[in-house]
Amino acid sequence: MKSLFYVLAVVAIGTSGFFGWSAKKNFEQQITDRDDLIQRNKNLSASINKEEETKRQNEAAKKLALDEESEAKAGLEAAQAKAREFNNTLDDIKGNLEVQLAEKKKIDDTIAAIRAKFPGINLEEVPDKVKELEATVKRLDAEREDSEVIKAGLEADVAKNLSEISRVNDKVAESIKRVSGNIFQATLTAVDNDYNFAIIGAGEKSGLTGDSKLLVLREGRLIARLGITKLEANSAVGDVEPGSLRAGAVLRPGDQVILAKVRSN
Repeated sequence: MKSLFYVLAVVAIGTSGFFGWSAKKNFEQQITDRDDLIQRNKNLSASINKEEETKRQNEAAKKLALDEESEAKAGLEAAQAKAREFNNTLDDIKGNLEVQLAEKKKIDDTIAAIRAKFPGINLEEVPDKVKELEATVKRLDAEREDSEVIKAGLEADVAKNLSEISRVNDKVAESIKRVSGNIFQATLTAVDNDYNFAIIGAGEKSGLTGDSKLLVLREGRLIARLGITKLEANSAVGDVEPGSLRAGAVLRPGDQVILAKVRSN
């Protein structure tokens, strides 16, 4: 009985030792597993942190790329605007160049005309020549204005004296002989050879009209042709038709006047 007790005690001690050893092994294994899990968690956290850092870097790179793209786009638009502005400026320059070339051609043509009109003249002399011509033009304009004033005064004098001339012309008209074909005859009572007009000693009562054309004769020779410019009852004013005055001749009071075309009775 006692031996059995010893045997059971030994068995119990062995079993207890076995279970103790087994529990120790399990505990050590759990510690190892825990350490592995902690390490894996650390590795996983490091990996996550690395991925997040990579993500942040990618986001930063993306933002930088977008900023660079926006900047490049803005630069491109600015460059395109500059190009359009440059093209517009170039078109303006081309237009101005064409205008300048046209002006240069006008100047060249003017210089050529001046040289043709004044052979041997130096261009340096042109301003003096221009001033001289301008002075001549001004002088001629002044003389023309003076002549206009004189002519106006003469015409006024003529108008004032028309009544007296008419009275004289009535007497002259009485002496005019009408021949066959009813040919008109009269004489010049006053002349102005500077302005090429004359006063005729006959008028509407003698058969003249505003359309009458007259021949001025002296000793049977044709001196000039007159066209009626002013018609009164017993007098008329006639202008010398251009180119009709005989070379070297001038009108004189007393010159005979007849119709250029014979009237019918």
